[in-house]
Amino acid sequence: MKTETIEVYKCDYCNKLYQRKHFAEAHEKNCCKNPNNYRKCTDECKHLIKKTTKYYYDTGYGEQSRDLELFYCPKKESFLYPSKVENDKKWFDLGDDLNEPMPKECKAYEPIYTNDWFV
Repeated sequence: MKTETIEVYKCDYCNKLYQRKHFAEAHEKNCCKNPNNYRKCTDECKHLIKKTTKYYYDTGYGEQSRDLELFYCPKKESFLYPSKVENDKKWFDLGDDLNEPMPKECKAYEPIYTNDWFV
């Protein structure tokens, strides 16, 4: 029997294993357990909703549009995109509508759940 030893790369946040370094680096950048990627908006804010908007783009043969369902904050009056989209630089230019990254700390934040029901 032949035994081989290989180098394995491990995510610092979730301990997932990879055989290739660039895949491990790409995963770590967007890992859901990475504290740099945590945003209170996605899980806990009662203001964040999903809203459909039109996205217009040029195909070379003319302008076309399609409907997108994106996160929207009525308090900030802005569309928000999560940290994964921000890290990959894949957000949409919505023209007149604001489209910005989810903030790490937000003044408009209000939790969905309160401790009132414990009383």
